Formats: sequence, C-alpha cells, structure tokens
Amino acid sequence: MKKVITMIEATINAQTADYLPEEKLARMLKNMEFSPKYMVHIFNFFTDVPLQDIAKFIAKHNIPEATLLEYYKTYVQEFYRNVELEEMLEHVGRTFGKGHSSS
Repeated sequence: MKKVITMIEATINAQTADYLPEEKLARMLKNMEFSPKYMVHIFNFFTDVPLQDIAKFIAKHNIPEATLLEYYKTYVQEFYRNVELEEMLEHVGRTFGKGHSSS
C-alpha cells in the first residue's frame, strides 16, 4: 500500500534529499528538538506552509500554540522570521514566558 504524502510533507521535503515524515516533525516540535539534519525542513515548515495549514497541523498533533511559539523563537525566528506567524500567535506571546525577548 502506497503512503499518502501530506501537503505538509510535500512542502517541508521539497528542497531536500532527506525525508522528514510529518509525525517526526510533530515529535521534534513537541519535544523542542532541533536537528541540523532537518534544519531546511524545519525552516520550510515555518516559512512555506500556509498559516491555516500550520494551525491544522498543530491541532492534529496536539501541539500547544505556546510550544510552537517557543520553538519558533528558539530555533527559527533569528534566521527566517515569519511576521504573519508571529501575528497569528500574538495572543500567546502576551501570556507566554516573559523571559523571551522580541526582536
């Protein structure tokens, strides 16, 4: 039986030789794990996946918005800022960890 590739997988794997399954990406986000091997995949997720699909992805995989925001600020924002994502998560940022600085 052939595996159906999700839109998320197609987007994050478009520019890479290594394949990152959606479920593994979800685990990495939940566990705040960043692997240089999957750096391009992660940056693609935060910059190339439409916001509505990011919202569906985190709901499907039970990833809290605060965790997504923390991951983004920790690993992605400095290199590939996504203002629209920041605006989507703005309400989380107001109540989320005061220790994070905004650039």
